[in-house]
Amino acid sequence: MKFIKTIIFTIASNSILAAGGASQGSVSDLLFPAINFFALLFGLIYLMRKPMTEMFNNNAKQVTNLFEYAEKKDKEARIKLEIFEKKMDNLEGEKNKIIKNAENETKSFIEESKAGSVEYLNRLSQDSKAKVQYEKETLENEIKESLVDEVISKAKEKIAASGQLSAKATGQLISGIK
Repeated sequence: MKFIKTIIFTIASNSILAAGGASQGSVSDLLFPAINFFALLFGLIYLMRKPMTEMFNNNAKQVTNLFEYAEKKDKEARIKLEIFEKKMDNLEGEKNKIIKNAENETKSFIEESKAGSVEYLNRLSQDSKAKVQYEKETLENEIKESLVDEVISKAKEKIAASGQLSAKATGQLISGIK
């Protein structure tokens, strides 16, 4: 079949090329070019039908996939938009809630700081009182020791200066040992 079409196409081409005489143009002169044109057209349609069909089917699938993807993204965008609109509507409430929480935290921090400061000051007061008491007792003990040492040294001087007192002190010591 292809062979017959090729022969018809070749004959039609030769006769068109050979018709280039000096005669006046007529409708019959266009017969062979029309046949040639339609033969070429039908040949191209026959040969290109399958690839063109596949191309259009692939394009249709791509358009369908793209449309489905766009619908999916549109739904996601609408959901996000609704979420953000809800957040924007509740923005004032959220702001007030955050401010209230910050104020509560500030109050609790101030109270804790005051309590800690009072406790620290009480501890410092107790520590300073204890330190003053310790130093007072230490000074009193030192004064008592120095007083006792002074009394002993004066007594020794008096005993050593007086012979009668020395004998009496020796007698008392001996009687205390027995």
